[in-house]
Amino acid sequence: MSVSERTLKVSRDDIENRQAILHIEVEEDRVERHLQRAHNKVSQRINIPGFRKGKAPRRIVEQFVGRDYLLDEAMESLVPEAVGAAVEESDIEATHTPPRVSVTERDPVVKIDATVALEPVATLGSYKHLKFEDEVDGVSEEQIEEQITQVRESQATWELVNRSVKFGDLTTITASGFVEGKEFAKVDSGEFLVEAGSMNPVPGFAEKLKGLKAEDSKEFTLDIPEDYPNEEFAGKKVNFNVSVADVKKKTLPKMTNAFVASLGDDTKTVAQLRDRITDNLQQQAKDGLRRSLEQKIIDALVDDAEFEVSPMIIEHEAEHVLEDQQRQLAQYNIDFQQYIEGLGKSTEEIVSEAKDSAELRLKRTLVVDTLVEDLEVTITPEEVDAETEIMQSQPQYEKQNLDTDEARDAIQKVLQRRAAIDKVIAITHKPIIGGNKKE
Repeated sequence: MSVSERTLKVSRDDIENRQAILHIEVEEDRVERHLQRAHNKVSQRINIPGFRKGKAPRRIVEQFVGRDYLLDEAMESLVPEAVGAAVEESDIEATHTPPRVSVTERDPVVKIDATVALEPVATLGSYKHLKFEDEVDGVSEEQIEEQITQVRESQATWELVNRSVKFGDLTTITASGFVEGKEFAKVDSGEFLVEAGSMNPVPGFAEKLKGLKAEDSKEFTLDIPEDYPNEEFAGKKVNFNVSVADVKKKTLPKMTNAFVASLGDDTKTVAQLRDRITDNLQQQAKDGLRRSLEQKIIDALVDDAEFEVSPMIIEHEAEHVLEDQQRQLAQYNIDFQQYIEGLGKSTEEIVSEAKDSAELRLKRTLVVDTLVEDLEVTITPEEVDAETEIMQSQPQYEKQNLDTDEARDAIQKVLQRRAAIDKVIAITHKPIIGGNKKE
């Protein structure tokens, strides 16, 4: 146990799982300052006969509400301030996880016990024995043709045809649908892509259009699925009345040198396009292999490592996991409790799963950061500059300021982690970094 020689009296006990208890005795001046602040707040809220709000002396206010009431008010601001100061003065490896606080005494002396989560530690096992024989998948002719078809699809045109509707056609329709007299859907001269198995607006709608021609009309009834988002209509029948104005078929351009040149980049011929597609697919395969190796390496590091982690960190991270889930569900107007019930799970099971997820995520990050330290990975400012330039060319970073110290530190950490994994890949697998394989 050690004691700091500061305004606060702070002693520290280290306990298991990378946690420390700070025993804090708050100096009298700080307590008095917060009691006065509490008096000012309370006196503004209460009516004391003979005094205007905020004008009653502290002695009178204390007699009126009781000293315990004032102390309760004072503790709300005093405790977090004192704990924060104690953590800073103690110079411990505290995390951002909120401490667990207990006020053990508060009159006449304020004493606080704060359990603080320390930075977690991972001790890596041996990773140099790891061996991976994964190979880069070759690029098939079928993959190349799929990419070429996508290019043609992106430049497709729609042509009016004088025939009945087929799957894949684009139609212009006017349609209305009613459920028990209530409007379910309405389209006024809108385009509708007729696709087999489409769920829009309900299953079977596209199939009912198949075979119709321009100027045709049709009435039909379909079943709305039981799990339809709008409960008012779920599981009921909807009556549709549809009129077809026109039918268009998709026409793909022929793959010629002229077409390739019209795409507007440096590729001018079909052969050049095929080469570019092949190169891209090969790079994607190499990138995919690297991601796979990265996952396997991190999994192996986690399995072989020994961890010291405060459960407080895991619980705090689990809360963030659950909050993220609730926010995502709220975007779709889905109640979190109903979502849990729909999964057939209890709240306790969901919380337990969130903790497991948070713990694994923490351990995976921790082993890579420990690997960075073990391998003494350094990144130069020039490397950070180069990565920043690449990121700034990407749409998702257009509005972000990547020149701040905080942003550069984050980019440096990403590069360090990437470089550390690359070093392990070089040890455990045929080098593929940079897109080259050594024979």
